Amino acid sequence: MKLNTIPKPALILLIAGLLMTTTMPIISKHFLMPDFVKGFMTGLGLTLELMALVKIQRNRSRKCTMGKY
Repeated sequence: MKLNTIPKPALILLIAGLLMTTTMPIISKHFLMPDFVKGFMTGLGLTLELMALVKIQRNRSRKCTMGKY
């Protein structure tokens, strides 16, 4: 069984970013929203996903360098 190596804060950021990015088009079909709000929320979701990926990558590189010393 493989252990989950993704840190919990990164997983929360990734899930929040995915939800924000995917639900925005669905919400905008049912409710009238300005383009600024749609773009801002989609961009915020993508930023959260990118932050999560950076945290995951830093966690993996930190574990690799610990074993070398």
